[in-house]
Amino acid sequence: MADHEEDINNRRKGDTRVGLTLRVLVAAYVLYLAYGLIRGFGETAGNDRIFIAIAIGVFLIGGGAILILSVRKLIRKEYMDADEDAGDEKQ
Repeated sequence: MADHEEDINNRRKGDTRVGLTLRVLVAAYVLYLAYGLIRGFGETAGNDRIFIAIAIGVFLIGGGAILILSVRKLIRKEYMDADEDAGDEKQ
């Protein structure tokens, strides 16, 4: 029983399967936006190239990190299910 309680305490309360799935979709969209910026990068000139390069880096790092962390939590089942949450309230 202690292992189960410790396992639940290691999970964040806000992480649900639906929430993690939405994070994966948003991260995929952010990576798609980065791809669009990369495709149009050759057409820009001047100071805009610096800002676009920074935006590409932020989008790739942020989107990639969110995608990897969310998928990892989904695979390891590190989220709260509705039935687990209801069981905790009864105790």
